[in-house]
Amino acid sequence: MAGSLIGAVTNGAYTKTAASQEATKSDQTTSTSKTPGKTGNEYDQEMFLQLLVAEMQYQDPLQPSDNKDYVAQLASFTQIEAIQSVQKDMASMQANSLVGKMVVINDNNTEVEGRVNYVTSDDDGTLYVNVNDKTYKVDDIDSVVDDAYYNAVTIVQTFNEMVAKLPSVENVTLGDEKAITDVLNVYNSMDTYTQSYVDQKTVDYLKELATVFDALKKAKEDADKEAAEKAAQVNNTPKAEDTTGNQETAEASDKTDNTGTSPVAETEGASTGES
Repeated sequence: MAGSLIGAVTNGAYTKTAASQEATKSDQTTSTSKTPGKTGNEYDQEMFLQLLVAEMQYQDPLQPSDNKDYVAQLASFTQIEAIQSVQKDMASMQANSLVGKMVVINDNNTEVEGRVNYVTSDDDGTLYVNVNDKTYKVDDIDSVVDDAYYNAVTIVQTFNEMVAKLPSVENVTLGDEKAITDVLNVYNSMDTYTQSYVDQKTVDYLKELATVFDALKKAKEDADKEAAEKAAQVNNTPKAEDTTGNQETAEASDKTDNTGTSPVAETEGASTGES
């Protein structure tokens, strides 16, 4: 018998034999099927029938193939079809499970990040995902990203951009208060999982920056308080005119004490004597 046209099945993959390759060359150019010719390891009923007819055509008439061989080949083909069907169903299920998840797609060597809106397929069974209102092949997906991880990385990326705009510890001024406060508020609002993605050097830098800024702020507050106290002392010091008036009042009071009567009392006494 001529070489067998049915190869071996290994892990669901069909391996062609030399006779199979020779007999199926015409399938690439003269297929009578309405669907495109199959390539690679994909086989359908039409392909199997072509292989079977070719094997019968090229068999040795003196040593014809046994019926058992055809049954074994049919069983092998049935196994291939079943495996391919399961693989397609699994691929479809896996693709549908991506809906709502964040993915990273390789679009002509450019990374595209986004959430899968829906999954679709064409007439050939090729699966596509819609990301950022654009359709990509499922095979172009490089990775699927966990939502918590994606959110944490996105927040930390924005946080690092804010940190990069801060001054060095040596050049910090009181004018940097808003920028420093905003960065610290973002860091303090992160949960523990998100904070774990912040570099430890960045955390140490922020602590040192906050310490230096607090020292500058306290020094400014102390200086303002001291200046206010000095201003209050100056405002409470009596003026020269006020001192002179106080002295005259004190002298008049002394005269009243020496005579025993006040000028008003003397005037009243004189009026009484004349009457």
